[in-house]
Amino acid sequence: MKRKSLFLGWLCLPLLVLVAGFGPGWASEVSVEHRKLFTADATPVEPEKYEVEFAYRYAWADKVWDGEGRSGDRRRRQEQAAGLTLVAGLLRDLDFSIALDYLWIKDEENLGPTKGNGLGDLGLGIRYRFLNREDKKWELAWISALTVPSGSRSDLNRLGTGQEYWSWVNALVATKDWGRLTANGEIGYSFPFGDARGRARGSLSLNLAMGYQVWSWLQPELEMNFSKDFVSEGEAAQVLALAAGLVMPVHERLQIHLGVQQGIWGRNADQGKLILLTVKTAF
Repeated sequence: MKRKSLFLGWLCLPLLVLVAGFGPGWASEVSVEHRKLFTADATPVEPEKYEVEFAYRYAWADKVWDGEGRSGDRRRRQEQAAGLTLVAGLLRDLDFSIALDYLWIKDEENLGPTKGNGLGDLGLGIRYRFLNREDKKWELAWISALTVPSGSRSDLNRLGTGQEYWSWVNALVATKDWGRLTANGEIGYSFPFGDARGRARGSLSLNLAMGYQVWSWLQPELEMNFSKDFVSEGEAAQVLALAAGLVMPVHERLQIHLGVQQGIWGRNADQGKLILLTVKTAF
């Protein structure tokens, strides 16, 4: 009960910060930050500029949803990941990213090995902004990314740290500002390919994020994240989650992101929670 109250408190924290921000000087002009925690944005890195992102996430689940959406207990599954992402601005409307994680996994429900650690899958992506209406504060971008199965495979001794097959993700991303209020929307689909994909046939993702730039260095934000898998046979997983966090551009070259995510509905999936800490530098 104490853990649940603490997690709900984190979800409410951005709202409390937002209310506190409506004090003297709140109406002054500030630069609005488009980056969010779990939803992509349409603003590419400027040409000949670079961003380096260090991220740590801790995810766990003690409950699971069945095929009818009923929640039941399960033995704990937890995952820790330390990640590094490099983003390079190539052109005015185009950037390139490369990302890699190191993971520690534990699943007490697995009938075989219950632990595993190692490098995760390699991510390679581009973001192309094809619409930029500066007068309307409106941007649209296409993101295309390739997941290379560089993570370890599951065997008799340990759990794998990768999805074990190649996949190609394409997403349409929109960013819109209304003064200090900013929103991102994302719709994407992951296409698995190769013999190792097994029953996997793809995954649809829908994300929506809204933030308010209270001060130049602080933006509380809320998100809704939905994913649905598709398989060739059997039942597929789908999850709806809520997220809340703080985006803190404390310096023109430094950002800190801190947030939580909670699954609120699902089918054939773990009812998980997640904590995320990200530090971004630009040069």
